[in-house]
Amino acid sequence: PTSPPFTPSVMMAVADAQAAASSSRAAASAARRVSSFRPIVMSARVPRAATGRRRALVRASSSRRPSDDGRAAYPEALGRENATTKPSRRDALGRFAASLVGALSAESGFGLVAPPASRAMFNKDLDVPIEDPIQAIAVIYAVRACIKDILDQMELFSTTCPAPTFPCDLSQLNTKASTRVSGPLARALPTLTEAYGADPYAVQDILQSVTQTESMLKSNNARVKVDFEGPRTFLELVDSSIVAFLEEVPAEKVAEGKALFDACDLDVDATAPGSLECRLGRAVAQNARPSG
Repeated sequence: PTSPPFTPSVMMAVADAQAAASSSRAAASAARRVSSFRPIVMSARVPRAATGRRRALVRASSSRRPSDDGRAAYPEALGRENATTKPSRRDALGRFAASLVGALSAESGFGLVAPPASRAMFNKDLDVPIEDPIQAIAVIYAVRACIKDILDQMELFSTTCPAPTFPCDLSQLNTKASTRVSGPLARALPTLTEAYGADPYAVQDILQSVTQTESMLKSNNARVKVDFEGPRTFLELVDSSIVAFLEEVPAEKVAEGKALFDACDLDVDATAPGSLECRLGRAVAQNARPSG
């Protein structure tokens, strides 16, 4: 048999049949998807608070003017509602942080107005070197007196502060080392290097030994393992290194600086204003309690 000829009418009929079949398949697929949906059971009860909130939002939205930009759609309604609710946690934390900053600012302001005379006695202006080399030598001799005072107190604690409780104020040793030794040396030693060409590497070694001593004395404050021998060894090394360092300075300048330190009146109150070397010497002579 022969195929019928494809006339335009036959081709139109085939296209219509294909379109009808495709529409029926799409309708059947949509019916299956709809039948597979499960209805979501909604509770008919709405909380009273939510209902009131919704009414407030609807009233505010209906009273909104066309000129509003959308950022203040219902401020009055939210304002009335928030006035009766408890503050959020973020608000509470914000108020606490603001009050804490205010308290710290007030405390620092009071400290600036009337600082105690004994506060920062010897570590003031650590970034400002002592420009006068003779005074720098006098300060170094005062530091040597402070080192001897720390060594004597360590010897006393080694016999009167027994383990395991160590009933003494071990923090005094670390405070003395940090305020009466390292701070003044950091201001005085570089001056002699610039003025007389003393060894700058010796300055670094001395300051590093003082830092190591402070670390040991600070560890003693924990009272886990109290060691007096290590700090004593390093402090003695610092003192002997200072003696060797001063040998690089002209002898007449060293004698002049020592005379300046010896001329200090040690009977004046250690907290009274005065030159650094004299205040250090008075603190040792009067057995002043360290502060820092």
